[in-house]
Amino acid sequence: MAEMDTLKMHKMAKMLSEVIHLDETDIFILLSLLANSKITNNELARIMDYKDGNSVAYHIRTMQKEGVIDKFTISPNWKRMGLPTEFIILAEAENEEQLLEIEKLHVKMVDEYMSEQGDMALIPMISGCVLLGNVYHCFGDKTMAVIEGRATSDQDAAVYSKNYLVKRYPNVKVSLLINKYKTIGDFFIDKHTIEKLKEFFQLNEAGSPACTIEDLHDLPLED
Repeated sequence: MAEMDTLKMHKMAKMLSEVIHLDETDIFILLSLLANSKITNNELARIMDYKDGNSVAYHIRTMQKEGVIDKFTISPNWKRMGLPTEFIILAEAENEEQLLEIEKLHVKMVDEYMSEQGDMALIPMISGCVLLGNVYHCFGDKTMAVIEGRATSDQDAAVYSKNYLVKRYPNVKVSLLINKYKTIGDFFIDKHTIEKLKEFFQLNEAGSPACTIEDLHDLPLED
């Protein structure tokens, strides 16, 4: 989770207020909650020089009513939970009609799954499982579905991609990408990863560079 820097947050809120349909105060509160969802209304009020947390609460309620804040949630550490592999699968179709047929089959399968299993797509593998996080159907320069998720291992992600998907969606080109580290996550810059990368690329004058690329693969994911 990103740490709050009040001055930088105010600067970012001012920049965003000039191009989106929210005022600077609402944006500052929203960014603060994104950076630290546990921050209280009273703590925000002190940062913003308000008398108490009632004004902050008013702004939050207004954003909820207007649909700007959709819901409050948590950011679990999936790696520590036993799902260390973060993956992206690109399922590329030959044309738009083929992708629409795949999407139609996908919607049917998900609807049946949801009625029998639950609201999360959990696929058991021989040695673990795959938990899907996002599935996008994209039209643009390429026609493809983008599947993002978590797995108990790289092998489980590979089995899901090469066996599970290919069998259910034939004639589709599938590419599996295993995410090893990220420099930006959930709109915030990952400062820990940036520092490690600066060491690796010897961008710090007094830094000790990493020995191998594997050192970067072991960076903790800030989930």
